[in-house]
Order: sequence, then C-alpha cells, then structure tokens
Amino acid sequence: MKSKKLSLIILFIVGMMIVAAGCGGGSQTQSTSDSSRKEVTVKIGADSSAFSTIFYVARDKGYFKKYGINAQVIPYAYGIDTIDAVLTNQIDVGQAADYAALSRLSSGDLKIFSFFQQLDASRIKMVTRDGINSPGELKGQPIGVQRGTVYEYIIARYVEKYNIKIDEVKKQQFGANAEILSAFQQGDVKAAFFSGDLLNKALKVQGSKIIGSSADIPFAFRGFLMANSKFLEQKDVGKNILLALNDATKYISENPGEAAEIMAKALKVPKDSLEEDIKTRSNDIRLNDDDVKQLQEVYEYASANKLIKGGFNLKDKIDTEPLEEALPQRLTYKPENIK
Repeated sequence: MKSKKLSLIILFIVGMMIVAAGCGGGSQTQSTSDSSRKEVTVKIGADSSAFSTIFYVARDKGYFKKYGINAQVIPYAYGIDTIDAVLTNQIDVGQAADYAALSRLSSGDLKIFSFFQQLDASRIKMVTRDGINSPGELKGQPIGVQRGTVYEYIIARYVEKYNIKIDEVKKQQFGANAEILSAFQQGDVKAAFFSGDLLNKALKVQGSKIIGSSADIPFAFRGFLMANSKFLEQKDVGKNILLALNDATKYISENPGEAAEIMAKALKVPKDSLEEDIKTRSNDIRLNDDDVKQLQEVYEYASANKLIKGGFNLKDKIDTEPLEEALPQRLTYKPENIK
C-alpha cells in the first residue's frame, strides 16, 4: 500500500514538472518571438528648420520605434535637398513644400504620399534694407532666394503682384540659410523673405524693415512627404511611418515647448525662437482636395512661367495607399474633384 502511494506521489510530482516545463517553454517561445521581430530601417531627410520638427519628435519620443521603424533622421539644408537625396537613393523619405516637390516630379519615379505641414503665410516676411520702403522699389534690386525652394515661387508671385517681372530684379540664389542671412547682413542682397529665427536675426540689421509678407500674394506653402514608388510598395512601412508621424503631430500640438527643446538640440538654435516658430505651423497627416488643388495651382503657374519643368499629370504623382492603410479618415482627396 505504501509502495502504491509512493508511486502515485512520484507520478504527481513528475506530472507537475512536465506542466511547469511546458509553461516555461511557452514563455520562452513568446519571448524569442518578440525579440526576433526586426525593425525596418528607414532613412528620412530633414531640413534645418522647424519644418522638420515632426521627424525629430517622432524619433526622440519613440513613435517610430512603436511602429517598428528604425528611423535615421538625416539633416539637410533645405527640403529640396532631401528630395534630391531620394532621387539619388541616399535616403528613403524626403520633405518638400509644394513648389519644391513639383519641381522634381518630372525626374525619376517620385510620389507624394501625404501632406504634413502648413505655415501661416503672414509669418513669412519680406525684409528689406538700405532705404527700400515699399514693394515697388524692389525693381532692379538684388533679392536673395533659397535655391530650388518654395521661395523661388513666392518671390516670383510677390514681385508680379507689384507689376515687376522676375527678370527685372537681380535674383541671387543661396544654398543654405546661413548664406542668405550673411548676404543680407553684409548688404550683398537688399531684400529677402525670412521667417522664424532667421527673421529675428535679419531684423537686427541696421536699417532693416518689414515691407510685406507672403500673405500679400496670398500664399501659404504646404509641406508634403515624398518617396519613390519602389519604397512605397512596402505597404506596412509607409503605413507605419504615417502612424508614427501622426502621433508626433499630437505631441507637438499639446507640447510645443518640449518639441522646441528637441529641435533646439537637433538644430543648435535658441529654444524660444523655435517654440514661437513651431506654434505658427499646423501639422497634420492627411490629404484633402484643398491640398491637391494648391499643388495644381502652383504647378500650372510655375510650369507656365518656366520656373519648373512640366509635362506630367499631377494625379499620377500621388500615392494614396499608405495613408488609406494608416488613417483612412484623413484621406478625403478625390481625384475626380481636381480638374
């Protein structure tokens, strides 16, 4: 009898050990599965201004990681430089204002896949020096412009409003913000559009004066995300990038001061001026009819005036699938509504 009881006890203990081992094995399998989940590395180009806040916030606050994206945010002078980097396969995703985006759509297999930011037009100021007191006095004057950027379009439209042809001013192009500011400080250019921290610095020049803004045209540029078709074929990657950036937009809206701190470290500029600049920008992951209508209007003007190379159908250059997968409620653009 005792032997039978002992056998039962041994069988019970062995059974418990097997169950425990089974549970342990299940836990180990789950852990291995989690740790083996690979992040997708994505190289994202960011310009050297508050225009790129959304990328740095998404990276530093862990939103990219949350959606399985190992984001490498790579700095460039201007948004147009990030698009050129996409074209040469140096990075995967770039950013550009409408005009700059359109200027590259005839080259390579680029696609616009989301709107992400708009700047208050009244914050882009026309600043002059040396006694230029009105827009009509810009004729014949050297005007600085950030090469290949939306400012090429803004200046052309601005002087046209005051009956000045673009070839009646001495347009001087620059490849970096520091260069155009230095040229204005030294008097090599007498006028330029500035915003944010650059505006504050330009206004410290003796005799400088604000004579207008891009709201006079009126025109408020919109920023778009761009990538090539092959990259966007990775449906989950495009979707997850947009989800991460959408989280970043919420954070920026609710915490502009903290967003400014992130950008101050990234750009090495004063936090206060950045925070003011960030608050003037509307961030959103979306694509609606108004976004595309503005692209169409800029395209028609810029190509007709030979500012950019035309010859393409804008609708063919827009990929809505990543946004439809990520945030279908934010995709209200209807191709049939765009003439």
